[in-house]
Amino acid sequence: MTTKDSIEVEEKYLGKIINNRYKIIEKIGVGGMGNVYLAEHEILRKKVAVKILHFEQSKRKDTLERFKREAIAASNMGQANIVDVTDFGYTEEGNAYFVMEYIDGCSLADIIKEKKVIPLEFAVSVASQVCVALYSAHGKGIIHRDLKPENILITEKDGIYPFVKIVDFGISKIISDQTTKERPRTLTKTGTIFGTPEYMSPEQAGGETVEPVSDIYSLGVIFYEMVTGQIPFSDDNYMKVLHKHQYEFPELPSAVNPEVPLDVDAMIMKCLEKKTFNRYQSMSLLLGDLKKIYLKHNLENKISLSFVFNSGTVSGIERDEESTGLSGEDIIKLLNSEKADSTIYEDDDDEIKSTGTALKIVIVILLLLVAGFLLFAYIRKGGRPVVVERERPVETVEDEPTKEEKKEKPAPRKREHRPSKPRSAKPVAPPPKKRTINLTVNSNLDGVRVFNKETGQFLCTTPCARTLPRKEGDVMILGFEMEDFSIRPMAINLDRDMIVNVNLKEAGAE
Repeated sequence: MTTKDSIEVEEKYLGKIINNRYKIIEKIGVGGMGNVYLAEHEILRKKVAVKILHFEQSKRKDTLERFKREAIAASNMGQANIVDVTDFGYTEEGNAYFVMEYIDGCSLADIIKEKKVIPLEFAVSVASQVCVALYSAHGKGIIHRDLKPENILITEKDGIYPFVKIVDFGISKIISDQTTKERPRTLTKTGTIFGTPEYMSPEQAGGETVEPVSDIYSLGVIFYEMVTGQIPFSDDNYMKVLHKHQYEFPELPSAVNPEVPLDVDAMIMKCLEKKTFNRYQSMSLLLGDLKKIYLKHNLENKISLSFVFNSGTVSGIERDEESTGLSGEDIIKLLNSEKADSTIYEDDDDEIKSTGTALKIVIVILLLLVAGFLLFAYIRKGGRPVVVERERPVETVEDEPTKEEKKEKPAPRKREHRPSKPRSAKPVAPPPKKRTINLTVNSNLDGVRVFNKETGQFLCTTPCARTLPRKEGDVMILGFEMEDFSIRPMAINLDRDMIVNVNLKEAGAE
């Protein structure tokens, strides 16, 4: 959060020289943590970008540590598609800053805003370069956690356009320390959510541990937006957006833009799987399917990606990696029955055709066996057809008596025929839906106050149960309060009974 005084301090940087090295020329970016300025190195006469942390943020230990982590993470990448950080220091006023390479271009967000729908070859090029960049980052134990169009810069380099540069590792997670081989102390408190809601993975939206596949989900959202012109989930309430990422499935991209090919549908939907084990398990596996799309649709006639697919990074990727979980084709067949009979890759045609032929042969054999059985039974019964009657509780008919038996036996008394009452054809009405739902809230520590986050209405104190009005398709954002604990809100459905378990932990674990 910035104040009037800090703004005045930061505006004074324009035209000034920081640490006798970097002359600030103009402001080119504004963020929650700090501003980004175009600057020039006083001796080398080289343009650079300087990110200066807000003064108040520089005084916060956790924010300053995260700012340093961003600088360290980016400076250790050494990958062409990730913006390089070259220096770190403090201004005379006490603001922390770091220096990075200046990118003369625009963000992917600006391009999407201008063009709405991005051509497939452009989208494949951008996604492929992001895959290579984050494959390198993940290999160094760094997860970005805030991948979005604003953090993907598009420029031209050595005649290549678009050339991708990824920025802003400010909330990146370092999952291993390459120097000490030890897991570093986490900066995230339990239940704290970092990132941009529209591009968050389900596990990140739920405040759970993030993994490299979390970046794959975010890239799937970005690809969805590039080829359709819209994000999968949106709402004015950011908590409802997080809820949708966790529990709802988006429309197929081809349902939004009919020009999206089926194999692109499959690739995107696999990235957007709710369960981490059903997504691509690495950026290299996703890159493999992007290459198939690139070749199948003859995109090389529109754009050259030899600098990606023939790079040393890609050639060094192990070829024996295998993906787990549902395939992209399986996902499409489950979500889009009309397209289920189509194939995604040509290699699958023979398999599907052979399966259909085998099924027909089995059916013919079964029909022949049934016909043979009926013919055999017909011959054994002397030519009489075999009729199978179902048993019913009726009076048995005895053989017709002879004339002598008729004389000896008295005539049987006739039974009175009592017509049975016709059964009622009245349909049974389905049971009416409940007008209320039961909300049960448990917690490992008693005494947590539960309330409606949007209205402030108090509901109960754990452990507790509460009846709420049933509302089809609606959700409620639950808030929780307990002294010395910061508990993240939670969204619940209002169309069925819900049980919520609140697990309070000490800050520091993730």
